[in-house]
Amino acid sequence: MKKRAFYLTLVLAMAAIAPLAFGHATYTGYSGAPATAGRCASSCHGTSGGTIQVAGLPAQYVPGHAYTITISHNGGLTIRQFNASCRVGVGSQNAGMIAASTNTLTYNVAGETNGIHLSATSLDNATFLWTAPVAGTGAVKLYLAGHQGSTSGANTDIVLTAAEQATAIDDNVSRPDKFTLLDNYPNPFNPLTKIRFAVPQTGNVTLEIYDVLGKKVATLLDGYIEAGKHSFSWDATVQPSGIYFCRLTTGGKTLTHGITLLK
Repeated sequence: MKKRAFYLTLVLAMAAIAPLAFGHATYTGYSGAPATAGRCASSCHGTSGGTIQVAGLPAQYVPGHAYTITISHNGGLTIRQFNASCRVGVGSQNAGMIAASTNTLTYNVAGETNGIHLSATSLDNATFLWTAPVAGTGAVKLYLAGHQGSTSGANTDIVLTAAEQATAIDDNVSRPDKFTLLDNYPNPFNPLTKIRFAVPQTGNVTLEIYDVLGKKVATLLDGYIEAGKHSFSWDATVQPSGIYFCRLTTGGKTLTHGITLLK
């Protein structure tokens, strides 16, 4: 009887400690966007004053283009977890498509069918890909809620807005006659640069960034796009200064171009 009581007490104690230790790090659907369950940890615990920051969402997006969104923190503890999603206007309709990249996973729950969060807890940074919606969608909002440290750690709640670019860019006017990876602009850069390329046929294209050791540090595009001239922005905020290589692949062909990050 005493032994059973001891184990019962131990189980209850562990249950009480678990929330303090883990801080609901695996919760999903808490980005703060309309129709979601709230804002990550700040809906039930934690304090204000978080230092999580978001980079890579343009002030004006080009419909159908993909952007690399970077999540990092400016001081403070590591990011325990974050939840993010993108919506049309101030409503609950998804805006474009979110795909996982470095240290991230997508999730699908009630109220947030295209959410993104960390693939593991307590990380310094992460990235994900956001493909902008079709022309005519209008302004969109990116919602992010994150938590640092333990249960009593700091929360960050962010809402960013991106307007739709009003006119088509000149790069997409004509169909190119060959597969080309153009010079990025600016180069050298800090921390943003635009990588331009042309594909003569509609199909699957990948655009990746590698460091000098051959390690992939970013995926800017991995998907089906129309024939034409395109440009994608890379935000290298979390990367150190140095030489990097853009690798463009489609239809069994690969092109590589060196770029320079100077901070």
